[in-house]
Amino acid sequence: MSRMDDPATAADSNAEQEFQQHLTAATPHAFVTPSLMAINVVVFVVMAVLGISIAGGRAEEYLRFGANFAPLTTGGEWWRLFTCTFIHFGIVHLAFNMWALWDSGRLTERLFGNAWFAVIYVFAGLCGSSLSMLWNQNVISGGASGAVFGVFGALLAYMTAQRGSIPPQTLNHLRISTSTFVVYSLFYGFVQSGIDNAAHVGGLAGGFIMGLVLARPLTGPQRDSGQQRRIVIAVALVAVTLPTAALFTPDTSRIYRQARELQKEIETFSAEENRLQAAFLDIAEQSRAKKMDAAAALAQLRADILPAWDKAVARLAGLELDAKAPARKDYDMILRYATARRDGMRAVVDYLATNNPAMERRIAEQREIAADALKQYQALQKK
Repeated sequence: MSRMDDPATAADSNAEQEFQQHLTAATPHAFVTPSLMAINVVVFVVMAVLGISIAGGRAEEYLRFGANFAPLTTGGEWWRLFTCTFIHFGIVHLAFNMWALWDSGRLTERLFGNAWFAVIYVFAGLCGSSLSMLWNQNVISGGASGAVFGVFGALLAYMTAQRGSIPPQTLNHLRISTSTFVVYSLFYGFVQSGIDNAAHVGGLAGGFIMGLVLARPLTGPQRDSGQQRRIVIAVALVAVTLPTAALFTPDTSRIYRQARELQKEIETFSAEENRLQAAFLDIAEQSRAKKMDAAAALAQLRADILPAWDKAVARLAGLELDAKAPARKDYDMILRYATARRDGMRAVVDYLATNNPAMERRIAEQREIAADALKQYQALQKK
């Protein structure tokens, strides 16, 4: 008997044809999936046009396009949980996600219907973004993989709720693409900055749970019945899940703002330090060249240089950083360095005024303190 004459094969073929007919009748056109793909591609092209490398740029570059970063997100920019699902860190990242979405999205969209599929996709993406942020507040993340994992989760939920409704032939087609995407995504999540497996797990769980709520037969009266119940449960699921995730996510926005403010103040101090050092050397050179007598030089140091040093140190000392903030050690070392530099300059002025040898020792001590503080600060930057 030939394979075509095998009754089991013929039955499988008939079941597959009947399933495809029911799919088409239930959802004639799967337009949400290609629309989502188009949005992802357009966003990627726009980022490339605006200067982001198609091979992948630095993580910070993606912040202006809506990447997820806990200090900014919890600081009020909650829209990043959604926009980050359209941000991809390189063309390979984009290509794999779009391939998996195309391969699994069309079937899943037809099983659940266009509108409900869009709900599943967005909810899964938000769940992935939320868990990513909850898991690690220091990572800049993005990508559609959380939402795509949600599509797989919804498909699994449909198979669980409507057991035996999808023919084996249809599922066999998805096995290779699904396993390839899952293995690639998990591996990429371990090795690539900005792509984390927490988002994959969150998306998978979100898609599965929402899929269980929305799964319904392709045919029969149950297809259209219970719509109101599904809407109520779906809304309740969104209303509980996302705010709960936000509630348990540590608010790191204050610490982040403090770190940014510290960095700005360090840059300001560094520029002022260079200016004061150049001004001091200029006074010293004029005094050496007999263009300015010692009394005038000393007066200018007291009138211009020392007050400027006091002001620069006071500005640094006025910064408010939480005691347990990650940047606290940086701040302590910079303030120690600045104070030693200021006190060293005071000792120089006192030495010029009194010619006291004790001031020479004081100058050397402050130089050592400043050098040690700077060394410790530089070591912190390498960690």
